[in-house]
Amino acid sequence: MKITLNEFLEANKKFNEYSEKNKFNKSFEVITGSIPILISAPHSVRQIRNGKIKEKDAYTGPIAIELQKQTNCYCIYKTKNNNDDANYDIKDNKYKEEILKIITQNKIELLLDIHGASDIHGFGVDIATGEGKNINQNKKLVITLKETLEKHDIKNVEIDKIFKANSIHTICKTISETANIPCIELEISRTYRDIKNFNEIKKVIEGLRKYIIKRYNFI
Repeated sequence: MKITLNEFLEANKKFNEYSEKNKFNKSFEVITGSIPILISAPHSVRQIRNGKIKEKDAYTGPIAIELQKQTNCYCIYKTKNNNDDANYDIKDNKYKEEILKIITQNKIELLLDIHGASDIHGFGVDIATGEGKNINQNKKLVITLKETLEKHDIKNVEIDKIFKANSIHTICKTISETANIPCIELEISRTYRDIKNFNEIKKVIEGLRKYIIKRYNFI
């Protein structure tokens, strides 16, 4: 299944509004599927962290939506800023609570938490595993992911290079410890989220699509 630039931009529209103008009543949206893998995009809209505004991780929302469409996995993403940060807040974090609910009710076996990063770090994609703790030291899980992304011409795929997802604030550490399933945080550089070069975005989508399908075959 191929996606066009116009289709991708159409999916991105729901993430363009600031919180006070957003038409969605809930601060997140869930799409159900049949494959027991959950895609998350907690920074698809801007966040408030320690009283400061942080801009959204551009295009992580529509990337998550497209992966759901192409694989029929489960998906959750932020649609509204409620003066919160879904990947940082420890108390009263409705987004994390919903993830746990989805996992429990649907026997989810893998969480892929999608984020965006600057190009200054020197990687194309950083696969954050909490130095193995968030994936129960299942090295094959991330080696397969790294190799799959590289086969789709994504350069400089790293593992725990800059982002490790080992803070108690992060979704992946919290969920891996609470639900006891492997959780991977994917930090995608700006290069592979550049709408001016849509082919790079499509490489990420296709690489992750192939990985999800491969992983589903292993389950």
